[in-house]
Amino acid sequence: MSEKQSGRPFSSSRINRRTLLASGAALGGAMLLPRRTFAQASQPRPGGTLRIAMPFNPAALDPMTGRNVPDFNALYAIFDALIAFDPATLELRPMLAKDWTFTDPATLVLNLVEGVKFHDGTPFDADAVKFNLDRSMNDPRSNVRSDLVSVKSVEATGPNQVTLRLKQPNYSLPTILTGRVGCIVSPASIQAAANGNVDRSPVGTGPFKFVEWRDNDLIRVEKNPDYWQTGLPYLDGIDFRIINELNTAARTVTAGETDLSLNMAAQQIATARRMPDLVAEANPSMIFFTLMMNFAKPPLNDVRVRQAMNYAINRDELNKVLMLGLGEPTSTMFPKDFWAVDAETAHFYQHDPEKAHSLLKEAGYPNGLEIETWSWPDQTSIQRIELVGNQLEQVGIRLKITPSPPQVVNQLFYIEGKGAMILNPQGGWLDPSQTYERLFGATGQFNAGKVEDPQFRKLLDATGSSADAGERKAAFAALQRFVVEQALHLPLVTSAAMSIRNKKVRDFHYDRLHSPRFHRVWLDQSA
Repeated sequence: MSEKQSGRPFSSSRINRRTLLASGAALGGAMLLPRRTFAQASQPRPGGTLRIAMPFNPAALDPMTGRNVPDFNALYAIFDALIAFDPATLELRPMLAKDWTFTDPATLVLNLVEGVKFHDGTPFDADAVKFNLDRSMNDPRSNVRSDLVSVKSVEATGPNQVTLRLKQPNYSLPTILTGRVGCIVSPASIQAAANGNVDRSPVGTGPFKFVEWRDNDLIRVEKNPDYWQTGLPYLDGIDFRIINELNTAARTVTAGETDLSLNMAAQQIATARRMPDLVAEANPSMIFFTLMMNFAKPPLNDVRVRQAMNYAINRDELNKVLMLGLGEPTSTMFPKDFWAVDAETAHFYQHDPEKAHSLLKEAGYPNGLEIETWSWPDQTSIQRIELVGNQLEQVGIRLKITPSPPQVVNQLFYIEGKGAMILNPQGGWLDPSQTYERLFGATGQFNAGKVEDPQFRKLLDATGSSADAGERKAAFAALQRFVVEQALHLPLVTSAAMSIRNKKVRDFHYDRLHSPRFHRVWLDQSA
């Protein structure tokens, strides 16, 4: 994009929040989400502690160092992001940044809310934002470095104004600032911590303050009495009970031991829907199940082996058995109604065992091969990887499966590069460029081999170079085709945002990103 459009000087008002909405979330309208609204309960009543069951002990409660989707169950309670999004439409909304504007294609200016304080009493301001973004880009422990790969520098251009100067245009950046990299941590807490490690002592500006974390048992937060959004939150606190087995977690809601269970699977939803006192929801989702591959080393550095695996999978069967039809079979990473999906390659790999055999033979594996594979250890995850393994075995691909907790697997596979594959949920990022960058970019936190094809980088950069909706959609179609044809992973099915709750829980929204906010949730003791 040049500095002039249609013969007029470049106008910052034309590339602001409203313009970006038109090019992103608003592009699809009905394509992005089904036409539904979240009913608002009247007269919220303050008070009470919400009891939540969630799977998996987080690796960290520092947004910069965590990795897993379930981490967001607690993160948005403790931290506010620079930019928020509407849970029904996914349209961008002000949060800690009250507005933002591209003053030119390579300069993004954020104006911040004034008078906000961190939980430790220190001020939130432009210096705090610069500190956090610089830390995300430069800290050796950062898992979000790839989110800011287009950023050249960050400046505090006023007490409450931050200017991001970019290496090249990236109109997806405001959307990226809704996620981990936009969650602002108290600089004072980081400076006071040993080696700057606040993994277990998070201090944000959010509606709830961190109290305690007992590994594999409980995370407790309490109401922030000085929260900057007047009158919020309604809850006195939240107890996040960590229960790895999904059936057990679901039963705690049935027994009245918890109020809400998150990250459920289809089997628990089917059971809960037979109980009239419970609300069991399975909403459209941006989460998908895939086998992430280390394509930097044998045998998965051979595209023919990766393609053979994709042809060996019967995705329709997986959706029926694992998701009870609640998901979508896919050869890509997004649901079919998402604006950035190209229908031409969304179902590129059809179940074709003969073609899989042929590709393996061509790659030098006529008798098949064994692949070291990681899995999460809960019963549902084991069932998932065993079913996938059975399908792959039909073409001679044998999985050597090692179950291990998510935080352990992430360290061993994504950081130390041990093993060849892992089956886990992925996604949950608002802008599709984040998904591609994090999974396949050389600095991406889920790229175990840390290599990328130059063509991938060229295609990914093109997706952020324009604010025009049609141009972005075409750029994502080209990128999707490249990733699919190169078989950079083994996508299976898209998931659903699945939760079970009792009827006391009001105004709870489980959005497509599986990242709930509890600002306005309240407990109706009369229900």
